[in-house]
Amino acid sequence: MTISFWQDQSNKPREKFDVVIVGGGIMGAGSAYWLAKRGLRVCIVESQHVASGASGRNAGFLLRGIHTYYNEAVRRYGRDNASMLFRFTEENVQLIAEFAKQTSQSFDYEPSGSYLLACSLEELHDLDESHQLMVEDGFAAEYLKQDPLDRNYYGALHNACDGGVNPAKLVKALIAQSGAQLYDGEAVSSVEKEKNSLLVSTANRIVECDKVLLATNAYSQLLEPWFENRVQPIRGQILVTQPLRKRVLDKVCYANYGWEYFRQLPDGRLLLGGCRQLFQELEVGYADCVSPPVQASLESYLKDRFPEAAGVPIDYRWSGIMAFTEDGLPLVGELERMPNVYFAVGCNGHGFSYGLNLSRLLVDMAVDGKDAGIFSSRRFEPVCS
Repeated sequence: MTISFWQDQSNKPREKFDVVIVGGGIMGAGSAYWLAKRGLRVCIVESQHVASGASGRNAGFLLRGIHTYYNEAVRRYGRDNASMLFRFTEENVQLIAEFAKQTSQSFDYEPSGSYLLACSLEELHDLDESHQLMVEDGFAAEYLKQDPLDRNYYGALHNACDGGVNPAKLVKALIAQSGAQLYDGEAVSSVEKEKNSLLVSTANRIVECDKVLLATNAYSQLLEPWFENRVQPIRGQILVTQPLRKRVLDKVCYANYGWEYFRQLPDGRLLLGGCRQLFQELEVGYADCVSPPVQASLESYLKDRFPEAAGVPIDYRWSGIMAFTEDGLPLVGELERMPNVYFAVGCNGHGFSYGLNLSRLLVDMAVDGKDAGIFSSRRFEPVCS
């Protein structure tokens, strides 16, 4: 959001915090949570409201793993890096489970486990190969040669460590636990350096701080030009039915290489998302809308796989803007043009598989100088010989 000259002429109050976090989604909330454990004074500046972006518009899946199956991750990133990535996300799921035990605020955490469901023999082979590699690398997983749901899938990989949450409630619980000052409905117009401090400006205030953390994900390039061509905004879509008469699913489910995903919510509603693979060119950009082709595909999928939902009205349809990167991994780093401005963005549709652990890494980098490793934004810089 931009701010006009006229809007910027008010007598703004000036405040001071140790750290300003821009963005009130899972990454911003997680960062506030970890910073509070260090005793730092933190404020969160959010242009709309908490979890208004993808963090409140996803399916609420907690999955060990990334956007590809393990065998493909090994091919793309190497065996050691694939193992590290899956352990990183597994640890993320564990951190959220621990938080659920510590906080008095419910976010509907369900340690249900997950099924990765094969929609073809080729995908079943990939799950079999992934399972073998995972077991060799010390991961607990179960390969199922038959469809555990009896819904015309070819088989599945069962990950008992996975689960589901209400994502918006989780974000709010983390912020509440952090005690961070929240300024919502305030778009950041600029981040500037002043002597030894940084100034974060909105239409209503100026906040002075030592460090800024950008948790702006798909919207990063709207604030900072460096993210142009590095983070692509992609729209995902979901529908949710009214409650079914009976429970038909007891796990979160990820099918067709993640192009479709579904779960049954605690109140019996069926959530189904995805189906954008045939319309990918249409699902690029920032438009917060649902498109008839994708929604029709979701309804067709619902009809084919879930006859129990026949005649059950659809109560909700929505979209969310995800952030994708060139190589499929998040970008974590410090802006070269402005020291002490750090960022963690681009989770490629798996923000809740990364979020709490990645925000901890971001805080460790900003406060202690920890290297971001495979997530480092410097990985795209040319190597000088």
